[in-house]
Amino acid sequence: MESEADKIERYRKKLEVAERKVRILEDMIEDRTRELHLKKEENLELELFAYLTSHDLQEPLRTIISFVEILEEDYSDKFEGEARMALDYIRDGADRMSLLIKSLLQYSKVGKNRTKRMVNTNKVMQQIINGLQKSIRETEAEISYSPMPHVNVFEIEWTQLFQNLIHNAIKFRRKGVAPKIHLGVKERENEYEFFVEDNGIGIEERFREKIFVIFQRLHSNDEYPGTGIGLANCKKIVELHGGKIWLDSEVGVGSTFYFTINKSLAT
Repeated sequence: MESEADKIERYRKKLEVAERKVRILEDMIEDRTRELHLKKEENLELELFAYLTSHDLQEPLRTIISFVEILEEDYSDKFEGEARMALDYIRDGADRMSLLIKSLLQYSKVGKNRTKRMVNTNKVMQQIINGLQKSIRETEAEISYSPMPHVNVFEIEWTQLFQNLIHNAIKFRRKGVAPKIHLGVKERENEYEFFVEDNGIGIEERFREKIFVIFQRLHSNDEYPGTGIGLANCKKIVELHGGKIWLDSEVGVGSTFYFTINKSLAT
């Protein structure tokens, strides 16, 4: 009969294997992304990459998560020191991978198998603010918006667009400064120009194109957790509606994100 010591040793070895798998999965995503950008492939291939990668990773990730859950339930009190750190590392890595896969799938599905409908953007704003109440309370954020138009859009993506920009404005706040966020719109002859203004940390001019590229991040995961997909998703959604997205920013003062949608496509 296997002793407790033998069981723990066996699970330690499996733990090392699981840890290596997490690292391999992370390297796989980085390598595929790097290759894709070096080849400068079309956006359609990037979508296919996102879809296939997310599906390729789901099964090994489920295996890792299941294994970690077994270890945590049955042997959590047996792991100490380096073994406990390794277990925590695997759990954190698996959680990050799970979030990344969900974000990749979301990115690959933008505008797919959906039809446009007339949407009251004011209601979208209120729904987003209601859903962010926990973050708003914790950060003492102030969010305001001017009257918004009814537009003919992909409703889910339209909501994701504003949600990502507002969420970023809350997340990338200055230390000790409550976020102040204002959203508005200007109606022009052929387009609507929306903006999201904040008083956050700001972005250096040299990074203002980079932030819209998938997987490109300016901060470590410890500083600001995330996947590096949110703003790439915003860009894709805006372009889906015949518009463009850009920003003005000053480090230590704040940023204003602008995006347009073509009136002929949105009315």
